[in-house]
Amino acid sequence: MNRILIDLKASFKIFFRSKAAVFWTLAFPCILILLFGAIFSEMETEYSLYVQNQDVVDGEPTLASRNFIEALNQTAAFNLHTLDPTINATGYALDEKLSYMLVIPEGFENDVSMANATIKFIYDQSQTSAMVVMGILNSVINEMNLGIASYPNPPQHFVVLQPETITPKRFSFMDFFLPGMIAMSAMTTSIFSAVEISSRYRETGIFRKLATTPLRRIEWILSRTIYLIVVSFIGMGVILGLGILFFDVKVIPDPLSIILVTTTSMLFSGIGMILSRFVKDPETAGAAANAITFPMMFLSGSFFPLEQMPEFLRNIATVLPLTYVNNGLRDTMIMGEPQRAIINTIIVAVLGVICLLVGAWITKWEEE
Repeated sequence: MNRILIDLKASFKIFFRSKAAVFWTLAFPCILILLFGAIFSEMETEYSLYVQNQDVVDGEPTLASRNFIEALNQTAAFNLHTLDPTINATGYALDEKLSYMLVIPEGFENDVSMANATIKFIYDQSQTSAMVVMGILNSVINEMNLGIASYPNPPQHFVVLQPETITPKRFSFMDFFLPGMIAMSAMTTSIFSAVEISSRYRETGIFRKLATTPLRRIEWILSRTIYLIVVSFIGMGVILGLGILFFDVKVIPDPLSIILVTTTSMLFSGIGMILSRFVKDPETAGAAANAITFPMMFLSGSFFPLEQMPEFLRNIATVLPLTYVNNGLRDTMIMGEPQRAIINTIIVAVLGVICLLVGAWITKWEEE
């Protein structure tokens, strides 16, 4: 029994001395619980729904259209925004990047009396919340149909929802998703490689040996940065290849996206070099890198739109560099908005130069 207790005590000592083991066993699950709890437990329960009511007589909405809008309000699921009935709804949805919009057509009240009314639902299929909104709208319309039915054997539908996807003019969810995966891959490759190499070279004494060679520190840093950039592009090629092969994505890289991936690799290589300077061993460095990259993956819009997160998390996203990488890649690769992509690329490039210079400056071979 005594030997068992001695061995048990030794096992606990080994466990708590391993910072990586403690992180993966205790800290990492706690981070995920807090992170996903913040995202999903406080995710907004109201959906912003833009409504264009074209069924207007003498400047006033008809009774049927008012009743329908009132039924939407009573669900407490929507934050309704009223649009001018004269504007082009589809064009407005595209210009303002709306996820969904409802159009009550002219003559709606008369069509209801004829059991032939339709309400147009314009939506972006790449937004996962669009299907939820469509389900709520169908429920409201079903209730409206039941309320209208006042005689035996009524028609099955007085009012129907007519979906009109703008996906052909936009892109699918996978088209949205792949740029986020490219950004995430470039981030993790660069940070983890920079942290692992720097901490391992410090621990094994390779830095001390390099200091005695003709190789200058800036040359070594440039070599490692170029290596990580190439690896990031390999990852980008694999991700795009899988997307095109299995999901028929329409994402095509262009010169601006190439520049953005290059500056992204520079940025996170610099962050990895900075991070490795303040940790003493490879295990601790890896745990520290995980603590930075995992929250950034979920808070920067890599997997789902930032609009689905609570406002305070959206505010946090504005200070995370991966947010600008995600936005920039989507702007240039799927949205066709080079002006916005250039702004995001400049932000990432400036941050990348700063982080790389700081990382190079604090990486001292002689002090190792």
